[in-house]
Amino acid sequence: MAHADTCYVGKRVKLELLSQDDVRQIHEATLDVIETVGVKFHSQNALDILEANGASVDRETTVAKIPAAVVEKAMSTVPHEFTLGARNPEYDLPLDGEHVYISSDGCGVFARDFDGTVRSSRKEDLENCAKVVQALDNVSATSAVVSAQDCPTETRALHEFDACVRNSEKHTIVVSIKEDWEARSLLKMAEALAGGREELKRRPLFTAIICTVSPLHQERFGMDLALVLAEAGIPVSFYPMPILGATGPITIAGSAVVDNAEFVSGATLVQLAHPGAKVIHGGGPTAMYMTSGAYASNSPEALLLRSCQGHMADFYGVPAWYGAGATTAKEPGIQSAYENALAMFMAYANGADVTFGTGLLDGSRILCLENMVVDDEIIGMVKRILTGIEVSEETLAVDLIKKMGFNGNYLSADHTRAHVRELWQAKLGETGSYEGWKNAGAKSTTEKAQEKVAEILAAPAVPFPADLGAEFDAIIAAAAREADAKQAPLLSPAKGRVR
Repeated sequence: MAHADTCYVGKRVKLELLSQDDVRQIHEATLDVIETVGVKFHSQNALDILEANGASVDRETTVAKIPAAVVEKAMSTVPHEFTLGARNPEYDLPLDGEHVYISSDGCGVFARDFDGTVRSSRKEDLENCAKVVQALDNVSATSAVVSAQDCPTETRALHEFDACVRNSEKHTIVVSIKEDWEARSLLKMAEALAGGREELKRRPLFTAIICTVSPLHQERFGMDLALVLAEAGIPVSFYPMPILGATGPITIAGSAVVDNAEFVSGATLVQLAHPGAKVIHGGGPTAMYMTSGAYASNSPEALLLRSCQGHMADFYGVPAWYGAGATTAKEPGIQSAYENALAMFMAYANGADVTFGTGLLDGSRILCLENMVVDDEIIGMVKRILTGIEVSEETLAVDLIKKMGFNGNYLSADHTRAHVRELWQAKLGETGSYEGWKNAGAKSTTEKAQEKVAEILAAPAVPFPADLGAEFDAIIAAAAREADAKQAPLLSPAKGRVR
């Protein structure tokens, strides 16, 4: 069975927190903002494309005001469905509205060891995370979950991709790449992995998350990168993150407009340059605790704001991909479980195809591998709920009920044996008696999750072809030399100082 088959939930019955009229109002408000206020594009390349297609561009302020007609025409070319490829095609992920997936998160800067020690992250942490993702049934993609801070800054994103694909056969999410020249090196690695440029276009082996800057900014790095990757057929998930009352209006609907305007303006640019490019309605909008200024990633208002994204993605006919799982808890346990469970359910019940993701504590700062094991159990439960209830002659079982009458034992029925494997089964949670749990050592859920992680990491990683590994090493080394060459002109020959 292909991995995607285990993620099939069919046509979901959604919560419908917004009416069709609500969605239309957010869309029209978005068009109004983009046309009258505009969006700051800090990329001259982006401004050139927008101006050539009818936008009013102020080169001094970098503000582009895009007419609604231009936006509507551009958005009409977005693809509605496509597949995220994987190193092993058995893990390919169709984005069709009938499957749901979760990836590991990104991009933290710390890692938590089993003894509670929190330290700076390194490449080994990404390798271990990828191994855990590979082993978990309900986690569908790996990512640069934390920064490889022991690698050179100039090639760090390439090392992070290298760590992911060497240790997992699943799709990879790239989150920390900045320059378009880095993207070209990354594409060389992906083309080598896919077997060529055209095969990579057909089955893109990674997705790029391009963060916008709220309110209403598109940074140079992100836009130049998006254009390079879109041309190569790589899916681009534009990822706004307005904060209620800080970088967006304090009202959920108001911040939904800011969020949507940032996605739509980025998608418009990419579609004008490369019609039919794969774009995803992403984002991780949040709230904050006004008494302290602390990040509130999974507050009720943050979850409702992200739910708006699912509705808007449906409106534009594009896949939805947004944050869920970025608990603010400082250690694995009760808070991380209830926050992530509610966030995941709300995400998928409001249209998310992919959530990003699992593995981080402290508002997406600290990697905690055992928390991924707990989240794997949670997402398995959520997927079962999303599949809903089948009502048919077979499932109504009226003939069986008549046969059994008042004294029947359904355990022995053929009907029970035929359907028993459809029931969700816990892998981590306790389902036996209290005495049985005590006699088995009275282990906490966190302790059992740590044991699972240790078991995974003790096993050999999935094999990776030696010739491909050598090619990756050569590409990373060449990129390092290119980065050094770009830096050399910035140094003063006399004093060796940056000018």
